[in-house]
This record gives sequence, structure tokens and C-alpha cells, in this order.
Amino acid sequence: MLLALAGMLGIEGAGGMAAHAAPKGRTTIAITRTNDFLYLAAPAAIEINGAKVASLGRGESYSGQIAPGPIAITVSTWSSPGSSSLRFTAAPGKTYRMVVGPRGKNFAASMMGGLVGAAIEGGGAFEIVPAQ
Repeated sequence: MLLALAGMLGIEGAGGMAAHAAPKGRTTIAITRTNDFLYLAAPAAIEINGAKVASLGRGESYSGQIAPGPIAITVSTWSSPGSSSLRFTAAPGKTYRMVVGPRGKNFAASMMGGLVGAAIEGGGAFEIVPAQ
């Protein structure tokens, strides 16, 4: 079902594989989760334009191709309320590399106020940023 939905949205996944050059007219999205200890048991659920494409554990990667244009990548986890997003306009033939890691602000809010604190903070356990 998930693969069928991803196909309808123009997303072609190759979970766990290294990113490669995008075919003409397509864009490659490569996402890697850090090996950080914080939230090590929580999978990072990755959505691209509203379709779930991956659930990344520590050190895992996802690579897939998508139609160019407006892109919204969202990362969340079942164990903490909220999510973080990254929005950009993808150009055809380009590869975009992102990194997912824990958010310290969420951890601090959880320590101070539990789930209520995390919900008020609202940004989720993980953040997604362009790779450097």
C-alpha cells in the first residue's frame, strides 16, 4: 500500500542505498540519520510531500527519486508529539542530501514537562537539515 501511494505521488524509493545522479527530469533526495545516542530506540519517520517513504534507525539512510518542484520533507516519531519540516523547490537532475538528528530543545522540554512539555514545544524529537 505504501509503495503504491509513493508511486502515485511520483516517489521512487531505494531505502538504504547511496544517492546517485538523478535521471533527466527527476530529483534525487538522500536522507541519512546520525548515529547520535539521544532517541536511539525511536525510528525517524520520513515523509516527502505527505507520503511516508522511510523509517530510519540510527545510521540508516534513504535515497529516492521524485518529480522536481515544491518539496516538503517532514520527520517525526511515534514516541514524541510534533514534527520538523524542511521545504524547498527541487530542480530537475539535482541530488539533495539531508541529515536527520535529535533536537535538543525537544529533549529539554520533555525533561521539564514530560509529554505536555514536548507537545507545547511542538518541534518533535528530530530535525532535518541540509547536509554540509
